[in-house]
Amino acid sequence: PMPMMTDDGTMWEVVGGGDKGGILVRKGQGTDSEQCKERLSTGALVKQVDRAGDRIEYKLVKGAGPEVGWVSIKITGKDLLVETDKTGNEPDEPEFKGPRLVATSFEDWLPVPHPATDRCKKEWDKKSVPWQGMAMDHFMANYMNNKPGTRYGFKFPHTLEQLTSSEYGPAWMTKAFQASGVLSADNKITQIVSTKQLSGGGAADKALVVVKYAKPSKELHTHLFMKYPYPCEGPRRSDRVNSSVMLQQDCMEVDALRLLEASMPFRVTKYYFADISNETTNFIILTEFVHFGDPKKALKDFAPWEVEPPYEKFMDDEQWGDKAWEYYQEMTKACAKMAGWYKAGKFGDPEELRKYFPKQEANMGAAGISEKEFQAKIKHMDDFISNSAKVLFPPEVLTPAAMTELKRVLNVANTYTLEFHLYTMKYDADMSVMMHGNMNADNTFWTRDPDGKLHIGVLDWGGLGIKPFPGTLWWCDYASEFHFLEKHMDEMLELFCKTFEESGGPKSDFKFVKECFLISAINQCLGLMGAIPQIYRVVPKKVWPEVKDRHFPKLKDSFLTRMYVQGFVLIATMVHKWNLGKMLDDILKENNVKEKPLTKLD
Repeated sequence: PMPMMTDDGTMWEVVGGGDKGGILVRKGQGTDSEQCKERLSTGALVKQVDRAGDRIEYKLVKGAGPEVGWVSIKITGKDLLVETDKTGNEPDEPEFKGPRLVATSFEDWLPVPHPATDRCKKEWDKKSVPWQGMAMDHFMANYMNNKPGTRYGFKFPHTLEQLTSSEYGPAWMTKAFQASGVLSADNKITQIVSTKQLSGGGAADKALVVVKYAKPSKELHTHLFMKYPYPCEGPRRSDRVNSSVMLQQDCMEVDALRLLEASMPFRVTKYYFADISNETTNFIILTEFVHFGDPKKALKDFAPWEVEPPYEKFMDDEQWGDKAWEYYQEMTKACAKMAGWYKAGKFGDPEELRKYFPKQEANMGAAGISEKEFQAKIKHMDDFISNSAKVLFPPEVLTPAAMTELKRVLNVANTYTLEFHLYTMKYDADMSVMMHGNMNADNTFWTRDPDGKLHIGVLDWGGLGIKPFPGTLWWCDYASEFHFLEKHMDEMLELFCKTFEESGGPKSDFKFVKECFLISAINQCLGLMGAIPQIYRVVPKKVWPEVKDRHFPKLKDSFLTRMYVQGFVLIATMVHKWNLGKMLDDILKENNVKEKPLTKLD
């Protein structure tokens, strides 16, 4: 049996459980005793009552969770609680009064020259090793390890638990920020005041980290945004494998602001530190935290340079209504300006850029899914649209003729995958650009100047690369409403082409741009067919009769499910209303493509 001791009040701070909402609490000393319903929150302060080896009985002093219980101090060598001098009587961070202003003028919002210019140049001069790729077997053998990063050469935390542990903590953050050049040698981080897991998004875990500096200044943010990989255990395992092995895009986000913060033609968040290990795929990104405005506050009541509330994908009618075009204009111009600046050489040598931001090349091996797989997926899609989710689709999309044509369009796109891919790469030299690959509502932040003019700030750089802009532009607009695209798509594509040319790019063929934009939409629908099992996991087939509209809680609250379902609705409507089958047929005919047999369908 473990030795028991009664303590006179040693104080402990919870540093573990950051990615799980706190640490496990049990009602008894044994690890097999009854588990409490609540977890003890990360950052909580507790007073020790009794101790048995690495287990303590506690009384809650500050934080959330059970008032009393037993917890483990560490597990598998990782600290869950650490002794602290804190008493629980320390004053909380004062509540912020009044609007948080992100700037005081346009020159402050987007300064020229950018204050990160010298820092970015030093990062380029380092000639960091480009990403070398990751195989599944190597990933599975190494993902749990902490290895030095490829950008700064020392170990880094890749969970909230590790960040606040004695191994890392304020001392590591000081070292990291001095290495990245954002913190002077005579300054340091004295305390990690608090951490908070954030929700939203589908690519990685996110958190708010609040710190204190020995020498505070207006250039140093106390509230930082942390992005780090999902754990490879539990419900996020498949997402982690997809991100780290299938997509391998985290390296681009690590490098985006590290190298390009000072070059962007729009506002981005301030970079503090980012690194990744090619041995493990673990990474950490620390940037300025955006203080979004209160969603309950009317936009007319926002002060100049106050950031508007956070916006979401596939919620345009609810959050923007008839003002959506104002926002999409700014997103379109931002994308086009970045693309034009790339062509004008404002981001640097294209060959150097390709080392960190890969260029998509024509793939002569591009092929659709197999006949057997296509038959199974198209059958599931037909049933999903015609039966389970029919309440969400316009009636004219559900007619037998419309459904037959939708299946034919997807059959053509799948059968001629290589031919359509090569077609979209036709003007590669002119149209391959570097631009944000996902500039949607949830990857932006917004403010207005004293004249009411809207200004865009941009977040989330995962997958930043060099590829033809029409397809990339679809992924910046795929969350819009059909009625919006019906009214503004041509105007939006024309605005992109005009701004692209004005910003340094060549003149674009509008008809070709539009065709490639729409081909990307059809290709997305091909991919969505594989998401139907995931949809049913969130909203089971037997539950669908309860769904009356897209505001059904499980649809609205699950980001990925909302994306899958509304993607089907949008693209199926586009195919029917705009006769996109004829567009595909005409492209094949005009380019003298040899006819192939389509997959036989029931």
